[in-house]
Amino acid sequence: MVKCVYSILLGRLERIPSGHPLKFKSKPLLSYALKDMAVRTNRQMLALLGGDPEFHEPNTEPVPDSLANRAREGFKEVDGCVVPRSFEAISIWSEKQPRANNADNETGFECGLSKVHLEDFVDEDVPLSELARIGCAYGMYLRQALLDSRVSGDFRIIVSAQLPDPTLNVGNVCTVRFHKIRPGQTWLDDDLEAYKEEAIWVFEVRG
Repeated sequence: MVKCVYSILLGRLERIPSGHPLKFKSKPLLSYALKDMAVRTNRQMLALLGGDPEFHEPNTEPVPDSLANRAREGFKEVDGCVVPRSFEAISIWSEKQPRANNADNETGFECGLSKVHLEDFVDEDVPLSELARIGCAYGMYLRQALLDSRVSGDFRIIVSAQLPDPTLNVGNVCTVRFHKIRPGQTWLDDDLEAYKEEAIWVFEVRG
């Protein structure tokens, strides 16, 4: 069995030898745990990443500088939400934007604020498989930025690639977002295989 961890090197996901065990629930669903991170994918994402549950092919295109710098900016907390360090408002909830137990709670706010469309930062001819790999590499930048920012709690980083639909005239779409993990608040279904039209990779970062 290949034992590896991923590190950020020149904007790419690389593997380096490690003594950490890999932990799989079932093939081809990937699930493994490292010191401060656990990763899960569904079958659609695994196919985009090369199909090998023991090793994901790294991105060949680097993470765009504008995205990497966005992550390096760091994060802070405002009204219980984790926001970029450049976020100017001193409060989030108001009469016009009340907090609610749905998409307008802290988790929903963070997912909306942090959402990035990778196709807006790369050439339009970049294939979906490469977009997904760039998304995973960017997720690792976010992981490091969250750990360096010393914001409290554990976090979930979500990479989602929309599978092509021949009936729709749209290009490749891949998004990355994150939220703090909170009791009673969810963004994704725990069963990633429920997402038939999306390829999903989830990082859970332990702060």
